[in-house]
Amino acid sequence: MRVWLPANWNGKMLGFGGGGFNGSLSIDGLVLTKPVNNGYAGLTTDAGHDVSDGAKWALGNPEKIVDFAHRANHVGAVATKAIISAYYGAPAKRSYFWGCSNGGRDALMLAQRYPEDYDGIIAGAPANSWTALMSSFARNGALTSLSPGVDALGPKLKLVHEAAVRKCDALDGAKDALISNPAKCRFDPAVLQCKAGAGPSCLSKPEVAAVRAIYKGTRTGDGALIMPGFPPGSELEWSNWFTAPKSQAPSMAEDFFRNMVYSDAAWERSRFVLDRDYPVAKQRMAAIIDATATDLRPFMDRGGKLLMYHGWDDPAIPAGNSIRYFESARAAAGKRADQMRLFMVPGMAHCGGGTGPGNLDSLGALDDWVQTGAAPERLIATKYEDDKLAFAGLATKPIQTRPACAWPKTPRYKGSGPTTEAASFVCK
Repeated sequence: MRVWLPANWNGKMLGFGGGGFNGSLSIDGLVLTKPVNNGYAGLTTDAGHDVSDGAKWALGNPEKIVDFAHRANHVGAVATKAIISAYYGAPAKRSYFWGCSNGGRDALMLAQRYPEDYDGIIAGAPANSWTALMSSFARNGALTSLSPGVDALGPKLKLVHEAAVRKCDALDGAKDALISNPAKCRFDPAVLQCKAGAGPSCLSKPEVAAVRAIYKGTRTGDGALIMPGFPPGSELEWSNWFTAPKSQAPSMAEDFFRNMVYSDAAWERSRFVLDRDYPVAKQRMAAIIDATATDLRPFMDRGGKLLMYHGWDDPAIPAGNSIRYFESARAAAGKRADQMRLFMVPGMAHCGGGTGPGNLDSLGALDDWVQTGAAPERLIATKYEDDKLAFAGLATKPIQTRPACAWPKTPRYKGSGPTTEAASFVCK
């Protein structure tokens, strides 16, 4: 673990979650520079293992899996609080945690399993249903292998995306190439099916079936939902994640089943059978690695605040997964339900980027919420000329803003004003 201790300490602590199969230690310069410059004492950990492209470190190492699943972030929080007290001569007045993707799973795991570690938690695009997600990664990779070794669907994803946008763009009152609420979009890719044969500007019958199945989500043979589908509008980055032969998601699934579920270095994803392998993964791994418990009352009884966000165009973790968890946890929270907020971001891809504005001041919103008690109802998402520079707190020009509304509200165009400015939209 590594702790950054600024000279101009603001009295607060920030822990940061990992990504993929790794912790956050290797990217601390990227994730902590801006908050530490703003006075936060920052924490990153290696999640219990050296940086790795996959999960080979987990093979035959069950304790490392526990470290990765939850223990490293908890131990890091306890140790950092002690370090802060020793260095500054006073304990942290507030402690926050922020993570996206696997880091979002880290965030929800802390709220569920270690409710006393943090006062406020930000969970972006959480991979909290890890066993279900890895199973859907394997399924989606197999689903889109229409031609072995070739990304047959990839070159047509722009075609599908443009058709989906034409169908649903104006549902929010503004024609600006962004679908504000894809859950309301009723788009059928069959409108693109080739009249005869196949071609570059239409979809073959198997391609239509594949796109429909991606929208529908991962389901068991008897129809039970394992992981929601990707909504219309999210198609542009599917290729990087699961349609291309060397895309990320199928490789992650192979690493998970090979090194964690079966502890078999020879296991290959060509063996994967959803109805057989998903139940095994759930039985062996869910209690360790899934962050799906919905009773957050111990965290909330301490005054804990949970801020979730997810991009509608996320090509890795379906946006519907966050909605499903949020609504279940909010129902379980009872009178504490107002201590949770979820912000769905139009046009945002996985943890940022995408066709729309995807840079949020989540930490500022959480800090205001914890200190004032006033829950945020609207965050401003910004698109910059260089979103990565903006995330690191470096100068770059803003080119578009859009409100991200507290779910279930979504942005609606007022009817006047530039569609590139958040002020032209209201949350309804």
